[in-house]
Amino acid sequence: MIEIKYQHASYSPSEGTVDLVDIIIRDNAYPTSRLLDGGEDHGYAEEWHEPARLPDGRRGVIVYLFDDDDIVWDDGSPRNAEDYPWNEDHVKCFVLDPDF
Repeated sequence: MIEIKYQHASYSPSEGTVDLVDIIIRDNAYPTSRLLDGGEDHGYAEEWHEPARLPDGRRGVIVYLFDDDDIVWDDGSPRNAEDYPWNEDHVKCFVLDPDF
């Protein structure tokens, strides 16, 4: 289950949970620079946001976190983003944002 929040921050109260299979995904994820800016999830290699909608109609983004091993193949060569492990294991939370 994925936690629903109003902010990325760990101190942000939970607004419930949702199963990834129930989220309506728009399939246009994009990388952020938040981790490079010293965010609380510093230590991950990349953060991506994917605009989506919850079953009740609320909109926001799915926040994916990838570490160094997730973004390269076993031989060390870089993966294309479409080859990243886009699954629930890499989802931090769903951040509510009506602008998406």
